[in-house]
Amino acid sequence: MLLKPLIRDTRKQINRTSGILFLVLLFGALGAGFFFVVQNILGVQGMLGALNAANEPILWFILFWATDFFMVAMVALLCYFIAGWPGVAPGLALPIYFAHFAGTPVAASEVYHAYFAAPLHHGGGANIGWLGYFFMALLCALLIKLLFAGWHALKLKAGDKHIHRKLKLSWHQLLDQVDLIVLVLIIPVASAAFTWLVIHYGVQHPASLLPALVEPLLNLSGVSVVLVGILFGLMIGLDIVGPLSMTAFAVATTAFLQGDAQLLTIYGAAFVTIGWSPLAIFLLSKLTKRVHADNDELNLAISGPINAFFENMKLTVAFAAPFAMRNPLAIIPGLMTGSAITGGLVALFGIVNQSYLTDYPRFGGGLSMAELLQRGDFYLSFTLPFRSGGWLDTRIPLALCILAGAIAGGAVMFFLRRACVRGQKKRGTYLEANGDIVLDMRNLAKERFEALRGAKS
Repeated sequence: MLLKPLIRDTRKQINRTSGILFLVLLFGALGAGFFFVVQNILGVQGMLGALNAANEPILWFILFWATDFFMVAMVALLCYFIAGWPGVAPGLALPIYFAHFAGTPVAASEVYHAYFAAPLHHGGGANIGWLGYFFMALLCALLIKLLFAGWHALKLKAGDKHIHRKLKLSWHQLLDQVDLIVLVLIIPVASAAFTWLVIHYGVQHPASLLPALVEPLLNLSGVSVVLVGILFGLMIGLDIVGPLSMTAFAVATTAFLQGDAQLLTIYGAAFVTIGWSPLAIFLLSKLTKRVHADNDELNLAISGPINAFFENMKLTVAFAAPFAMRNPLAIIPGLMTGSAITGGLVALFGIVNQSYLTDYPRFGGGLSMAELLQRGDFYLSFTLPFRSGGWLDTRIPLALCILAGAIAGGAVMFFLRRACVRGQKKRGTYLEANGDIVLDMRNLAKERFEALRGAKS
């Protein structure tokens, strides 16, 4: 009986966290977009104290901190919402450790090349993937919450029986005296330590073995490039920006640096499909009215495609992670299906963007694709396959493959989520999401105004 309320409350806090993460990602997207327009289109430099060209990247660094480290924010928020104040310190310490110290530590000036969609040498913040951070948050927070409840139950069971007939001290009173130590130090620290062990040995250590797959996948591409395209899609769809996706990218870039752009074209298309699939399930949900979709889901679903038009391939897929948090069992298989279909179709039709090998990316600082990839900056590299190449042999076929994959992935999500909802209702664990972060912000502004007016009067 106690499990059902726990599941419903946990799902509620996950939905709440996903809505706030939309604001976290949006902060970086809008801020960086503003500086991009002002600096690269309007030609205005030296903004906000950046008095010389060397200081300009600092502005981007500040704004993209929110976007690149949304996984840290996810763990901190979810731990706080589920476990309360005791979850704050573990919720900050654990993700920061795995985002920086667990991989290859880098200088602050290199953080842009080392995190989120561009981990430096398979290190940095993506070395356990967003799923690793999500599982970390749930495990640590639920441990703290349940151990707190267990400690209180232990005190109740101890009762008021005296420790000794000559001592006027009961077991309950004795346990009360050590509350501060147990509730502040022992339970949060023990929960964090256990979570660290599980993530380190259960996620990070296996992930460190994945680069060994690069050579076998390269060899497989010589046998069946379609199969490799499907595998790319499955790997990308499972963890989006995690170690599997980065391993697939390592395969693609290795082939590219050897003069073959086909695998990089496949990877780019499969990667972008992730950003469009959530919009497909949202539209299906609204058109059929068979599955509930709230406004937070709309915000997350449309943000990826919007960023695609601004050539921001990182943010095109970034919003898919908090979207998947809301129902991983339904959304992740859909992401994998859609991305795999796109990868397979691009490989099947032999679509290769030769512009990868010949053109210089816009806003690439005059560097070639090979130079950008060798220095670890492939954020810009994803803008090329959809803004260059022939319309009939590259752009339109790529767009159709991505569209087919996104629709198929959205359909899989739709039917799986319907099945999940039926099962949750049957078990009594269903919770209908009714989040609207825009309305929440509007109400917050109203509350602040009313509070200030009351204080003034």
